[in-house]
Amino acid sequence: MTAVKGGFEGRVALVTGGAGSVGAHIVRSLAEAGATVVLNCFHSYDAAKALAAELGRGVRVIRASVAKQDQVRRMFDEVTSVYGRLDLLVNNAAAGTFAGWAELTEEHLDQAYETNVKGALWCARAARPLLAASDAGCVVNVSSVGAAYAPANYLPVGLSKAALEALTRYLAAEFAPDGIRVNTASAGLLDNPVGRMFPGFASMSANAVAATPMGRLATPADLANLVLLLASPGAAWVTGQTVVADGGMSLHRAALSPDPAPAPEPAPSVERIQEVERTPDTERTPDTERTPDTERTPDTERTPDTERTPHAERTPDVERTPDVDPIAVVGMGLAVPGAGDPDAFWRLLDEGADLFVDVPPDRWPVASFHDDDPRAPDKTYQRRSGFITAFTPHPALAAERPDAGLDHTTLWLRHSVHQALEGVTRRDSDRFTACFGYTPDGSQHLQEALVDRELGGPGVLPHGDAARSRPFPHRVGAGAIDGLLPADTRLLMVDTACSSSLYAIDLGLRDLLADRTEIAVCGGAFALAPGGSVLFSKLHGLSRGGEVRALDRSADGVLFSDGAGVVVLKRLSRALADGDTVHGLVAGVGLSADGKGKAIYAPSSAGQELAIARAFEKSGVAAGEVDWVIAHATGTPAGDEAEFLSLRAAYAGTRPVRVTSNKSLIGHTGWAAGVVSVIHALLGLRHGVIPAQHRFSAAPDAFGLESCNLSVPTRPVPWPPRPDGPRTAAVSGFGFGGTNAHLLVQEFRPGRPARAGYGARNGEPMVIVGWSAHVPGAEDNEQVGAWARGRHLLPDSFGDAYPHPPFARLRLPASTIRATDRTQLMIIECMQRLEPRIREFCARHSRTTGVVVGHTGPTRNAVLYAVRAYLDALDHLARERTGELRERVTRLIAQPDEDSFPGEMPNVIAARLCGYFDLRGLNIAVDGGAASLADAFDLAGRYLDFGDVDVALVAGSNGNSLASWGELLGGGPIGEGTFLFAVTRKSLALAEGLPVLAEVSVEAAAEERLEATA
Repeated sequence: MTAVKGGFEGRVALVTGGAGSVGAHIVRSLAEAGATVVLNCFHSYDAAKALAAELGRGVRVIRASVAKQDQVRRMFDEVTSVYGRLDLLVNNAAAGTFAGWAELTEEHLDQAYETNVKGALWCARAARPLLAASDAGCVVNVSSVGAAYAPANYLPVGLSKAALEALTRYLAAEFAPDGIRVNTASAGLLDNPVGRMFPGFASMSANAVAATPMGRLATPADLANLVLLLASPGAAWVTGQTVVADGGMSLHRAALSPDPAPAPEPAPSVERIQEVERTPDTERTPDTERTPDTERTPDTERTPDTERTPHAERTPDVERTPDVDPIAVVGMGLAVPGAGDPDAFWRLLDEGADLFVDVPPDRWPVASFHDDDPRAPDKTYQRRSGFITAFTPHPALAAERPDAGLDHTTLWLRHSVHQALEGVTRRDSDRFTACFGYTPDGSQHLQEALVDRELGGPGVLPHGDAARSRPFPHRVGAGAIDGLLPADTRLLMVDTACSSSLYAIDLGLRDLLADRTEIAVCGGAFALAPGGSVLFSKLHGLSRGGEVRALDRSADGVLFSDGAGVVVLKRLSRALADGDTVHGLVAGVGLSADGKGKAIYAPSSAGQELAIARAFEKSGVAAGEVDWVIAHATGTPAGDEAEFLSLRAAYAGTRPVRVTSNKSLIGHTGWAAGVVSVIHALLGLRHGVIPAQHRFSAAPDAFGLESCNLSVPTRPVPWPPRPDGPRTAAVSGFGFGGTNAHLLVQEFRPGRPARAGYGARNGEPMVIVGWSAHVPGAEDNEQVGAWARGRHLLPDSFGDAYPHPPFARLRLPASTIRATDRTQLMIIECMQRLEPRIREFCARHSRTTGVVVGHTGPTRNAVLYAVRAYLDALDHLARERTGELRERVTRLIAQPDEDSFPGEMPNVIAARLCGYFDLRGLNIAVDGGAASLADAFDLAGRYLDFGDVDVALVAGSNGNSLASWGELLGGGPIGEGTFLFAVTRKSLALAEGLPVLAEVSVEAAAEERLEATA
């Protein structure tokens, strides 16, 4: 369709939703035709400003939500004040989700109707006086294919767009006496970023093209030209009409004609493939099809964050920046069972080995913790795991005498840092970030130090004297980098359970992109301890056969392992300038929280698909570009099935995708598992081989391998360079509590353009819009405020028994409450104490609400469960003192059951809030010692800054006032309590009419951390 250019000189036009795909074409066409354009947007403010700057003075940006009448009035007051007239209103803003019939909710319908119908009505009503004063007043509403047809997964949007077309007729009749024309422009299926997010777009578009005599899909320019045609003087006698430009689809030619002989589809040329690679928004061939969470257009109003299928993710508020300087991996190091460096790890992957062994005598006396009966209290039914034995430290580490007080995790992590920094160029002016995934439950030294102190003093257990190592999480990280990185290195210890080291890589990446650092050292560490083995056995998740058979039909559970791993990240341009070895590029990371599910420990395919889809959307990588997925796959039948089904949905297509897991070989390295798999992928790129899956014979029937493009290789698969783009691997990490991560790794080929996409920063201030607290002796926030002002004294602790709220308030079974640490219950109480409008705000944005909790050390329950597990071992070492301890600890906490392991984990404090209130953004715990809350604010700022979340619930929490913990910290009694802050971007707070209680500076949070650390 040829663009209509005449008749717009000197006219004033307002285009709602003017920063997205269709809206931007309409704005550009009107501006080029001589109109003065008011560009309305809400969330895509940066994109709107960039478009206005490009087009010049004739375009003005007004930020307002068309679904809110007060903001609509404000927008038209500004138009009246600035221009005093309006000639054309284009109602283009839209909202909605792709939801299948079974997942359809009332909220889906409401959120589409609010913007698509009510928003158009409010704008038309506010514009009427201005349009009536024009000699050519005109309204054009923009509809979509779902109003006339019934595409799958499109009911909420389709219904609202059909209502918009009906509204057009009523407005035309109502406005005719004022000489105002009202029409609707619509098109068929659009070939644009949002159109391509229809689930199954490849087959859907093929069907549409086959049914369209013109032989192609509509483009945004086609629809924009139709809008201009209806707004032009040439359509002066047209009103109350819906004009559909569908390329002749409604002729039903294909449906009513004989089937033609199928013509062979020509293979795309290399030039065409490269063009597709360079331009993410072009149509992809079916073998590159992906099924992301589907989204609203970037310029549309915010969709309420209610329960949706994985095809319901919104488009980020800012456009992708595919030309950003990619993040390169320039160093790597690790220590895992059977391998002390990446080369040895590759030999293991290539040759295989049997690495699961009985507990070594120098770790703990296995007989004191083992019983073949899974029902035996305080015992594990499995003697075997993956242990780092015969460890050979890095030569530089050996010269430091690593036996002098370092706990296992500090030792292995420091070893990995030494390795990873080899050959990496560093400059005196460089700033460094170190991010490590870690848990206090992953330190045998810390566990035994606490048990020793519960017994009455150090020195009983082999690793109980922690006077020198003090194996607190933040000290483990500091010990790993001490002297290797500068003293002012920004250190973060993060906990998202088994996905922790992938989150650590993501945070290092963010610091590089935000220009806070030049070099990021990221990874994780984990050491087996008997207490964790006892608790996990109560979930019946440990392998009974004594080996891991991930992805196999004979899989019967997981075995955890010792491990540590580190990668070093730089901007690609800096790495090339330094002459560093580029092992690969981090193309993007997708994060998500499961939200509400069956249980806090139950795997969720929907949550995993959400993380995968976000990785695709952020990076611009399509499913068909991924050759290999290193799955989280732990060997638990339910977990492997849930994960494989999510991969089937996300990677559906025709191109082969190999799926493997290294846990069958080395076991589950816990908080280091993600970075170990990233190194696995980088080694595959280096050697040009996808290693075979170890201990694999046949997949479960539920995988449906025979009917999909995914396969589990039983022998090594050659992985040569692809002619159509970079080789790409994906790494999954899914942690307890629904903390999901999916990371994409690509090869770097010199001389070939490097692609990357991480999302753009919005640069907005973050503000606190609400707070609450739960501390001993205070019934509400008012009493907490009085205490904070020094008007009341409150006790330090809730006492031996935390006061459990009634079922009607908490809605958790009594057995679950008994096994759940008080910090997890306290944060739910804090959420319930927030002002109702703040809770409602979070509920409407549930898909983009994240939880970041600052917490230090082990939880109270973790310490008590560990003591219970060690009682029999203590009987042999300090019999005269154990009886009293046994009586005390069994009184304080019941024997562990299936709720105990998740109930004591620090990261589940954040996850519990996401699960209880169905929040899907992300959840993460950070342990910075006394600076934990400052670190939590700092992390929340990074996620808000890049648009990953719209709301961050930031908490500081402690429920462990046990004397053993206070003594180990070197101080007196420690107070209990949780403080919760609702944080968002300032513009969103103002748009939602929320109180701005304070602005939070990320830099100030970082300074606060330094003070707290000092």
